[in-house]
Amino acid sequence: MMRSIHKLLSNPILIIVVFAGVYYSTGDFFYLTGAIMALVTLQVIFEKIVEKKIGKVLFFSWCLLIPLGSLTLFLRDPLFLQWKFSIVHWLMGIILIITHFFKGPVLLKTLLSALGPQLKTAPTIAWTRVTFFVSFFTILIGFINLYFIYYASLDAWVNFKLYGVTVLNMIMISISTYYLFNQADSEPLKN
Repeated sequence: MMRSIHKLLSNPILIIVVFAGVYYSTGDFFYLTGAIMALVTLQVIFEKIVEKKIGKVLFFSWCLLIPLGSLTLFLRDPLFLQWKFSIVHWLMGIILIITHFFKGPVLLKTLLSALGPQLKTAPTIAWTRVTFFVSFFTILIGFINLYFIYYASLDAWVNFKLYGVTVLNMIMISISTYYLFNQADSEPLKN
């Protein structure tokens, strides 16, 4: 039973459904903030109970969400939660670059190799290029978020967060995997 609940809560689509459902049904950013804080807290609790540990990304996101979400609620200002999105994207981009310099492109290679075993045969230079592309693209998304925070309405920001970022991430992953698959095809398969 607990494992089933954990599986449901850890589905990445759930947070999008809750985000869209709460905001579009209430039009209230503060209800949205509370709902997201509650959902991510439940994710952390169930991951700790079921997996006996909490993933680093989830824990880090939760550690930013709780204080910034609380400030959003207590001060009645959505700016704090909106900034969390940029901070997370900037840190993800920086972490990719830093881990690349210390360990090579292992982080992205681990994540993207699940898309096809032939990606493992892509040369290291291809993985390096993709790591920098994804890093800078992720950092750019954080800056685009700032544009929507300061120069667009809250509704436009919500739509950007739900739809714009989804499309941008699909473009980023599509370009990256297309490039890697092309590079992998040029390398012989190794046993």
